[in-house]
Amino acid sequence: MIRVEGLRLRAGSFELRDISFEIAAGGYALILGPTGSGKTTLLEAIAGHAPLLGGRVTLREQDVTQWPPERRGLGIVYQQYHLFPHLTVRANLGYGLRQSPLSFEERRARVEDLANRLGIAGLLDRSVAHLSGGEQQRVALGRALAPRPSILLLDEPFAAVDPATRRGLRRELRALHEQEGITTLQVTHDFDEALRLGDWVAVLSEGRIAQAGTPEEVFRYPNSAGVAHFVGAGNVLAGTVRRTGPSAGEPARFPAQFQSDDLVLDVLAEREGPAHAVIRPEDIFLSREAHPSSARNRLVGQVVRIEGMGPSVQVHLDIGRPLIVAVTAASAEAMALKPGDRLEASFKAMAVRLV
Repeated sequence: MIRVEGLRLRAGSFELRDISFEIAAGGYALILGPTGSGKTTLLEAIAGHAPLLGGRVTLREQDVTQWPPERRGLGIVYQQYHLFPHLTVRANLGYGLRQSPLSFEERRARVEDLANRLGIAGLLDRSVAHLSGGEQQRVALGRALAPRPSILLLDEPFAAVDPATRRGLRRELRALHEQEGITTLQVTHDFDEALRLGDWVAVLSEGRIAQAGTPEEVFRYPNSAGVAHFVGAGNVLAGTVRRTGPSAGEPARFPAQFQSDDLVLDVLAEREGPAHAVIRPEDIFLSREAHPSSARNRLVGQVVRIEGMGPSVQVHLDIGRPLIVAVTAASAEAMALKPGDRLEASFKAMAVRLV
């Protein structure tokens, strides 16, 4: 397991403050945040490469705060790979096994097993200097995994590879994580990786953890406008909440209206006053004509552009302000959507999250 308690450190003018979280043994966790939010600095602190101003780091139920990096028993994969260009793939993979009590035959078998599972068995006797980015990334992963660490730290491991290679590496990494039973902590700025890989995620912003939870919780229920923007909530509006009726059914929530300039939405609220409304694109229904439904919010707009994203399509509407709607590619084709179309966008009051 990994436990960080009240961690505080400074790197130049940047400071991480009051960072606390715990990752269960065998879990896969991701720290997310934009460039410059302190993700790599946090990883280096856990690895022992960055001195702390305060706080404690516990690994495998041992306080390692004062331990040097070499005693912490971690596998680390950096964004730049840091492979040895003068060595072969086989030698790079086996580098971490030099001090291992394993016999020569056992070390060789471990290297070949990892090479097979990573799809680089045919490259074992090649120089790493002649490999593609994706192949080098596989070698870096294999080298970190070879000594069978119980904890693996990953610093944006897929940042330097193309999208197709990235998808393949994600699948391989998740499979290796499960096969090896490793507790994995990865930092990234890509929320799609969190949805596909993680059991738990934390969003780092301005030196603090802004929100933490399962990927689904953070994705569906961002707790601030900043987190909503970061996870791609699509529609984030600033405005004011005003109560319109008594609480009914749920004492903590009451019927209200959210107003942003001349836009007024029916919502369910927990408080009045300034707020941001978050409306996920997939929670909005598109139609060419008004139709009977329980949706309280109905907005008419014109299609500005359509962006295909695999099985999903993003429709950008002008309703007097931008509104993004997500539909399936099949629905977009059936509706024959095109720029200039006038459509109704409807969604329920409960689909509006106020933060």
